[in-house]
Amino acid sequence: MINGLYSGASALDVFSKQQELIASNLAHLNTPGHRRVLFSFKQQSDPTGDQPGARPGTTIDRATLDFTPGRREATERSLDIAISGEGFFVYQGAEGEIYSRSGVLFRDQQGQLVNGDGLPILSDGSPVTIPPNVPDRDIVIDSAGNVSAGENQIGNLSLVTFDDNQKLVSESGTYFRAGNAIGTPAESTTIIQGARELSNAHPVSELISLIVGSRHFEAAQRAIRTMSETIQESMRAP
Repeated sequence: MINGLYSGASALDVFSKQQELIASNLAHLNTPGHRRVLFSFKQQSDPTGDQPGARPGTTIDRATLDFTPGRREATERSLDIAISGEGFFVYQGAEGEIYSRSGVLFRDQQGQLVNGDGLPILSDGSPVTIPPNVPDRDIVIDSAGNVSAGENQIGNLSLVTFDDNQKLVSESGTYFRAGNAIGTPAESTTIIQGARELSNAHPVSELISLIVGSRHFEAAQRAIRTMSETIQESMRAP
């Protein structure tokens, strides 16, 4: 009976964390470059009783990120770019290069192309600087990442792919560091100007998961309540 309480309590903890992750996926539906979080469960037990402190129940096996492409939205804005295929844009972070699928760009006071967080997008390891006399509408970013204004070549945006995206270190689900992943220049990847890639979470699927998770949470609560009442009755019995 006590083991049943531990199992129920562990289920409540896991379902609570699941709801938090699903809510985060829903909150970032329109966040450019955001990757949805997935995770799996595993059942833990100690059938022999030889493991001190081991309790039966459910726990999270591991959390992973879904790196499938997100929804692409046409904006017709010259500084919005999206990736078609595998790979990431390269930005200059506070502690080195950082990678993202988000390509919503702006011009800062120095004329550098930066994202919404002020991080410069890189071209061969250096920021891309647009001359002040060039209006946004004249900036062309072709499918190979070449940035130009008229006949003037300004830079070539760096695109990187990795041997295993699951080795990347996530920062907020939008930015990634290389970690143990091995990066190489993207070869079969193209850039689309005038579009942006949003989150790869699907609202209907996430809402269904949220409802199912709520029902599982309620079922675990009822099971714990039933076992608690049974224990109390047995303690009152003569």
